[in-house]
Amino acid sequence: MMQMSVKKAYSVVVAAMGVWLCAGTAHAVPEAKPTDLSLECVSKEAQTNLMTCPGGPAKFDAKQKRAVAFKSAPPPREVKKREDDVKPVNPDELKKFAERDTRKNRLQARARALLITEIQGLERLYKRTPKKSADRPQLTRRLAEAYVELESAANRDKIAGDIQAQDAKKKNPAQAAKFKQDAVQAEKIVKAAREKAIVYYTQMKNDYPDYSKIDEVLYYLAYEHEQGGNLKDARAVYFELIQKAPKSPFIPYAYLAFGELFFQESQGDPSKWDLAAAAYKEVIKYPPPTNKQFGYARYKLGYVFWNKGEYANALNEFKKVIEYGDQFTDVPNATQLAKAARRDMIPVYAVAGAPDKAYNFFKPVSGDKGGEQTKTVGMLNELGLAYLDTGHYKEGIVLYRDLLSRDPGAKGCYYQGQITTATQALMSGDKEAVRKEMDQQVRVFNEFNKGGNGQKEKDECSNKTAELLAETAMSWHLEAVGTGGVRGTGDKKTMDLAAYLYKKVADNFTSADFAKFQFPRIVKEDWPTMYKIKYAMADLLYFQQRWEECGPAFDAVVAEDPKGGQAAEAAYASVLCYQKMYDQMYKGDSDRKSKGLGPTGADEKDREAKKGEWEKFKPKPFTDMQKGMVTAFNRYVCYITPPKGDKEAEEQYVEVKYARARTYFESQHWEEAALAFRDVAINHSDKDAGIFAAQLYLESVNVLGSRAEPPRPACFDDMSKDVPVFLELYCKGSKFEDNKEQCESLTRIQFDILRLKAQKLVEKGDGLSEKGDYKNGLDSYKKGAEAYLDLWRTYCEQPLSKGEKPKQCEKADEIVYNMAKAYQASRLLAKAIQVRLTILLNKTYGLQDSPLAKKALYEIGGNYQAIAVYDKASEFFERYCEATAFKGEFADQALSDAVVLRLGIGQDEQAIKDANNFNKYYGAKKPAQTAQIAFAIAAHYGEKKDWGNVEKRLAGSMKLIDTKATLDVRAQAHALLGRTYVKANKGAVAAREYGAVRAIWQDPKAAVAQIEGMDEDANAKQRRLGRTLEAVGEALFYFAEEKKAKVDKVAFPEYKGSGSKETVLKHIQTKVKDWIGKKRPLIDEASVEYKKIVDLQPVPPPRWVIAAGSRVGDMWGKFVKEFRAAPIPESMKKDYEIRTAYYGALDEASEPQKQQAKGAYQTCLGYSVKYQYFDEFSRNCEEWLADNYKNEFHVVDEFRGSPNRVNSVLREQGSPLRIGGEPMVVQSHEPEKKKKAEGGGDEKKTNDKKKEGGA
Repeated sequence: MMQMSVKKAYSVVVAAMGVWLCAGTAHAVPEAKPTDLSLECVSKEAQTNLMTCPGGPAKFDAKQKRAVAFKSAPPPREVKKREDDVKPVNPDELKKFAERDTRKNRLQARARALLITEIQGLERLYKRTPKKSADRPQLTRRLAEAYVELESAANRDKIAGDIQAQDAKKKNPAQAAKFKQDAVQAEKIVKAAREKAIVYYTQMKNDYPDYSKIDEVLYYLAYEHEQGGNLKDARAVYFELIQKAPKSPFIPYAYLAFGELFFQESQGDPSKWDLAAAAYKEVIKYPPPTNKQFGYARYKLGYVFWNKGEYANALNEFKKVIEYGDQFTDVPNATQLAKAARRDMIPVYAVAGAPDKAYNFFKPVSGDKGGEQTKTVGMLNELGLAYLDTGHYKEGIVLYRDLLSRDPGAKGCYYQGQITTATQALMSGDKEAVRKEMDQQVRVFNEFNKGGNGQKEKDECSNKTAELLAETAMSWHLEAVGTGGVRGTGDKKTMDLAAYLYKKVADNFTSADFAKFQFPRIVKEDWPTMYKIKYAMADLLYFQQRWEECGPAFDAVVAEDPKGGQAAEAAYASVLCYQKMYDQMYKGDSDRKSKGLGPTGADEKDREAKKGEWEKFKPKPFTDMQKGMVTAFNRYVCYITPPKGDKEAEEQYVEVKYARARTYFESQHWEEAALAFRDVAINHSDKDAGIFAAQLYLESVNVLGSRAEPPRPACFDDMSKDVPVFLELYCKGSKFEDNKEQCESLTRIQFDILRLKAQKLVEKGDGLSEKGDYKNGLDSYKKGAEAYLDLWRTYCEQPLSKGEKPKQCEKADEIVYNMAKAYQASRLLAKAIQVRLTILLNKTYGLQDSPLAKKALYEIGGNYQAIAVYDKASEFFERYCEATAFKGEFADQALSDAVVLRLGIGQDEQAIKDANNFNKYYGAKKPAQTAQIAFAIAAHYGEKKDWGNVEKRLAGSMKLIDTKATLDVRAQAHALLGRTYVKANKGAVAAREYGAVRAIWQDPKAAVAQIEGMDEDANAKQRRLGRTLEAVGEALFYFAEEKKAKVDKVAFPEYKGSGSKETVLKHIQTKVKDWIGKKRPLIDEASVEYKKIVDLQPVPPPRWVIAAGSRVGDMWGKFVKEFRAAPIPESMKKDYEIRTAYYGALDEASEPQKQQAKGAYQTCLGYSVKYQYFDEFSRNCEEWLADNYKNEFHVVDEFRGSPNRVNSVLREQGSPLRIGGEPMVVQSHEPEKKKKAEGGGDEKKTNDKKKEGGA
């Protein structure tokens, strides 16, 4: 058997290293240990992974010669020669279904002695009976049949004697001889009885030719001649029967006899087949069920065709036999004939039929009913066996593939096994084709075992698949490498295929499986085991230098039996294979190359730790190859110690360590990679791999520190401890020039380590804050800021102040910028401002013109805004815009905020200047925001009641607002302009503006949907909706007031009469009646308009609902008051009772209108209380209700101030808002409390302070 060269293997590593191999513990070097790194950076599990030695042999013996796995090959599969002329086997077996002798006495089983006694009596009677007696024919026939019965009985005795003699031959020879003698005696009686029967049947034929059943006599006479071997006389009598009784029911029997005789003779004389066929055809002319020989004759006719090679005719006859059997089930032996015909069809079809048409051929004749196919499948399986038995392998493959597709259940794996076996026989010279079929066998095996098949079938499938794979692999293996002193072919392809099949076995079966399997074709001592299979496979792979496969293969051998005799040799070979594989993977020192993951600072992208990157960098599962490499290299490092002073051995030892580290690195197992590279870098700095290991160690630790989730800042502490060590080991003195590139990188890394540590502290603060741990989050932000400050002072402050530009300070502005951001995040705004002003914007350091310095201007503005220093905030927002030429990322927002803040602190001119700049630089790009700013300025003047400036600002901006502003701003702008025109007594244009507001709200649902569809948070949308409804309410109130003006014009008629009853009544019935008729409809009409405010959806504006309620109450209250002021006749004034009744009647008549007034005032007061909004309208409602319904309502002035809206939460303002309504202030700041300038209210509620920057 060809093996891996031990001598070669030894020279590669062992001899070159002067290695000694023995059991031992993992090699430990005091200079650097896996436990040196902190557990916060590298887990205990990773340390354990690197220090634990793999299982397996503890002692290696590389000199031991391996034994062969197998001593002998399985016998080659028998390839049968193709047979296309198959004949029936044992056709005489069919005779038992013929039923040619139907005599009843044949079925009787009386004792021979009794029959002899009976015959003797009949003989005496026969002699005494005259020849002409009417009883004589019947007596003659009775004697013939009695002798036939004796013949039958004697024949039974003969058979019984032969059986008894055979059984007693060994146990009792004497008794056996007696039994044999009895059988011989019985045979003599058979012959004698038959001769006597022939005598009496002949006498019947000759003496009584007119006997009513002479046809039966003739048939049995011929039959007895045939049984006695007198075929000539038998044929003559059969022929006589046919001639004399052509209509006899025994005619088919006679023809059948001719057919049987010719069939027998045809075995030696094929020319007689046609005679036999002709005779059988005569039989089948007589239909069943009367002709009980019909089925048998057809069957034998099929045999005739079969023997003649006329297979189609033979199949046709068999098919008809089956049809006969299925139709005439009551006819004796019909069912048995059909069954036999189904069996005999198979070998005939095997030599003549197409396998792909077999199913459709056999389905109708199989006996299956409906959708069944069990019997059909059974017949097809037998056909498949017939194909293989006769060398029809190609047909067998087609047939079994068809079966597999039709019947993939419990026999699916068996079918595939037959296909595989046939393929081996058919294509023994094409190993690739056999390999492909083996693959299919394995696929079927796996699917079969996953399915719901029985355990017995699964076990059989497993055994068959393993047998095919293992035996074929063994055969090819030994064919290629030789055995028993016979040289193999050495064919590489054969070895590849053998190794391939070995691997299939190893991948699909276990040792436990093989313990149950049987291999009957192989000598038992060479029955394959999983250990033998795996070893042979590995050996082949090594021989072929297939390193990527031989390493895992030898690992599998060790795993199969770690303490086995060949385990040590296999473990050692595994290391050699992986070494070779590693060398192929990293040609040209590519394993020395960096991945650019270290904190080199060369590129911002490399230096920036991005959140969410861990998904990309998290450890990957080992591939099988990587897992094998790590195990083999760990085993090598554990158990092999190079002798001191042997440079080659030491170099090799370090290279194995480096290869182990690189394997961890490639699979992103950063913890183990860091430990392994650090070991090489510190403990083997004198080797070539050392400096590269140092670099890759830093990359591994950097990934853990900057990209792990959560971040591991401790890794930077570990890194910062090791970088000086590396500088000492690799960059001191002349070594710097030797490792210049790496040393410059190490110098920059030291700087970046501190930077990244600061960055990670800030990110940690982000994570804590996101989880709600604000206290610790603020602390982490502060620590991050201080770390940035230390970095600045240590590395950049002094050289930059001198005009020097060290490489590590190329992005010092970023360090300072991040420092300020960290201080800001920790709520130390003063420090954040100080850092930005005194470092980043300080010309001393030359950072003031960097993009981040300009961005700092904007952020300083935000800082000042947060602490309510709005003039400074505005100033820095404006400086930012100017510094970036109004092109900065946040320039538009900064300018917008400056406008609002300037307006809030009363710096109108600067605000307008900022607004003009906004329009200049962003008007075209941000028309909506420009429109909002225009409205904000107008609204500011509106708050100051500077109506002239309101009109001035809005008149020129309304087109822009109408086309570009949001719906809420458009509504507010038109309402404000309408209010302005009202103040200027321009009623017509005011109505136009308020009409525009009403038109905006013409489709309330659409308007609400438009606001809800804006890309803002829910609170911002709610504010927009509230302001819009406020504007709509104002517009509706304006138009309701127009209606009320008409009401007010209808004055109560003045009475100028004498006071007599007649004149008073006339005044009431004429002028007062007319007044009521005119005024009440006008009040109703105006009330409808005010009601529109109350009906506004989704929520009516409280301020205008209060005003509307007050107005409606006023109208009805005044109506009632004037109505009740109607004149009273002088005569009534003097009579108390009449006067009282008169006024009571007036009260009763006006009560409905008074209740309407009450309802309106109640609505007014209800909204005022609900929203805590108090003004002159709410006061009016409160006073009227208190005056008219004193028991229900009271005026309680001490609970609040005067109705000047100072106590209205609807008018209270929070922090300054941006254009659009979103809050500007990020961090709250409690303003100083101002004392109310005017008295009349509780100081605690004087919160109507105007916040700077309020919208």
